[in-house]
Amino acid sequence: MPRLSTLSSLVAASALTFAGPTLALAKKKAGNPGKGAGAGGHSKAVAPSKDELGKIMGKYKWGMTPEDVVKIIADEANEKYSELVGKESDVYKQDQLRKQRDEEVEKFKSSLVKFEGTKTGWDTSIVDKEFVHKNDESMLVRWEKDQRRFLFFWNGKLYKQYIAFNAEHPAFKGKSFDDFANLIQARFGQAETKFGTMRTKDDVVVDHLEWPASQDISLWAIDQSSFYGNFCLKLTQASVVAALESARGGKVQKQAKGNALIDAVTTPNDNKKDPNDDIVDQIVGKKK
Repeated sequence: MPRLSTLSSLVAASALTFAGPTLALAKKKAGNPGKGAGAGGHSKAVAPSKDELGKIMGKYKWGMTPEDVVKIIADEANEKYSELVGKESDVYKQDQLRKQRDEEVEKFKSSLVKFEGTKTGWDTSIVDKEFVHKNDESMLVRWEKDQRRFLFFWNGKLYKQYIAFNAEHPAFKGKSFDDFANLIQARFGQAETKFGTMRTKDDVVVDHLEWPASQDISLWAIDQSSFYGNFCLKLTQASVVAALESARGGKVQKQAKGNALIDAVTTPNDNKKDPNDDIVDQIVGKKK
């Protein structure tokens, strides 16, 4: 993965300010993680607004079944292709558009993965820490314009979204997690920096940014740049986290060894249009 550097003029033009502590010093002594940045500091983190969370959540609501989510995609596809068919006078081309619509919906529907113990293609991937097997967990994967959205279900109900931004998008290409932190906090408000321990007990490293839960939504910003070259957002139903962890009962997702990786977000997107395709534009301030 290319080395990430400073914020470009694209972000600077957005005139965004950063109220939180810098993440530039990724390694800190475990006993002194810094003000407002985890244990030992006084966090000034603020909960994101309902409107901002709604924009990033899209049409997906907690508790939806995979069938509910597929219906959303099918309805969107019907609306999009009905308009295209209406503009096309050639009967053959109309049939092709309808076929394309059906294939698009079926592709999403067939992305459903049930984590039942059999190894899947996602056991070593950008979302490999987001599920465990044999706990009635499953996932749907949705391509959008500038990101891929992973929709996670427990007991058949939606409880988490994991959004991985396309590393090649101009707003993120060549950027550090510091840059992303500045950008994302300007949109959602100041977060608390959470640290994870490194191999040595004396040092810690930035693990993620975390906002106070709001509207039963817990929001995290996660740095996947060092290994996958991506920045990610995770939205979780706050009220089910404790029950989910209890049900998992200490189960650990077994990580496969080797270099067999799934490139979850850098493959060019083949969707022509999606109602959620402006998330990146919202973050960088291009759209209100």
